[in-house]
Amino acid sequence: MCRFLTTCTTGHNIKIGSATRFYKRITITSKKNMQVLYKISVDEAIKLDCRGPESLGLKKNDWCIIRCDKYEDYGRVTYIGDLPKERDGQRLPVVKKRATLVDQGKAHENSVRSKSFHRRTLERITSFKLPMKLFSTHYSFDRSLIIFSFTAPARVDFRELVKDLSQALKARIEFRQIGPRDYAGMIGGVETCGRVLCCSTFLTNFVSINMKMAKDQGISLNPSNIIGACGRLKCCLSYEHEGYKILMQSLPKPGSRCTCDGCEGKVIDGNPLTQTVKIVLDDGARVVTKSVDEITCH
Repeated sequence: MCRFLTTCTTGHNIKIGSATRFYKRITITSKKNMQVLYKISVDEAIKLDCRGPESLGLKKNDWCIIRCDKYEDYGRVTYIGDLPKERDGQRLPVVKKRATLVDQGKAHENSVRSKSFHRRTLERITSFKLPMKLFSTHYSFDRSLIIFSFTAPARVDFRELVKDLSQALKARIEFRQIGPRDYAGMIGGVETCGRVLCCSTFLTNFVSINMKMAKDQGISLNPSNIIGACGRLKCCLSYEHEGYKILMQSLPKPGSRCTCDGCEGKVIDGNPLTQTVKIVLDDGARVVTKSVDEITCH
């Protein structure tokens, strides 16, 4: 059954005989024609957020044809949801239609040809002695663009390589550098916690991680504890950091003077989770652990 949304627009005064009446014009919009957000996986290195009508009837894992700025591509639907208001005005790739058997056959041919392009490009990279590692090669659905994804420790000047490949492959060439976190997510693996890497399961947006996050949470700064499979600080350091910051607001800072059990002392450490602090008393003979409710700070 088709569902409808009704929206009222500006009204009009209509004169009938001697009376003037106010009428509102009602616009009926089919909900099936509403734009929705599609997340499309083009290949292991290319993920796109697209828009398209709900009436396409696509479901998760369906294959579809999408229209990007200057080329058409082929990909698999990984998510369908409401289009956020903040993205409604953005220029997103458009999902055109569900892929037919003919489209799937053409995409398979492109996949086979991309493997040949990959091997040829590896040879040219070696020939030009470029410090880069080619990860994947993607041939667009309309065969107008070849996208090479690579990793490198620094910026690479591959202008001569692009000229050489564009003449040899007769297509537009695009190189995209992959960061170490994205690369780890594509490769996958298991972390020291025993779980599959966050970046290869659910994590899509990477936030800035710093050493202060580990210090605030009292985590040992041993590299095996804070460095992830990507060689960078673990993303999970940010998961509970905001909670620790809130809990630390009720703790006195190290070095603060306080009174407990009638004795004066100085705070040397604190535990946000248990809300306790360690205090060295002025007599120098005792270090006590007290709840924040049991002390009075000066």
